[in-house]
Amino acid sequence: MPHQPSPRSPNRPEPGDLYRKARRDAAPFLAGHPLPDQPAALPDLTSYLQALPDARTPAEVSALTHQLVAATAPVLDHIAAHFVTLALWAGTEHRHTPQAVRLLREAAQTIRTAVVKVAEADLENLRAHYTPPAAGPEHPGAGAPASTATAAPAPSAGPRR
Repeated sequence: MPHQPSPRSPNRPEPGDLYRKARRDAAPFLAGHPLPDQPAALPDLTSYLQALPDARTPAEVSALTHQLVAATAPVLDHIAAHFVTLALWAGTEHRHTPQAVRLLREAAQTIRTAVVKVAEADLENLRAHYTPPAAGPEHPGAGAPASTATAAPAPSAGPRR
């Protein structure tokens, strides 16, 4: 049986209706606080995307990653800080609902976590590239000649997550 949308509840207005009412009620406020009606200019990331196919080593990808993070982290952090500021807003008559505060804080944390995860991924790749495979008596073939031991790389050069 196909999923049927639940009937519209008069107690739970549709998002379009809510935004329409909010635009109407915010019109005097926006007249006194004109905001840009165009999206903010985005940083030009074309050079990073064009350089990536030419990267041949983890060091080159890491250099690219660091440059990209350095170019974008301030903008992302600024946006995350704005979301936190929104979460802390308290008007004279109204406050955000606890759910809205939680969602805004989660949005800010997600943005900041993304930058940290990019750095962690970069370090994982560098560790796998620069850390030699462990050799010792506990590894099979540890006593094999160097030419045989290095002929086939180990299936895992580092820990997988």
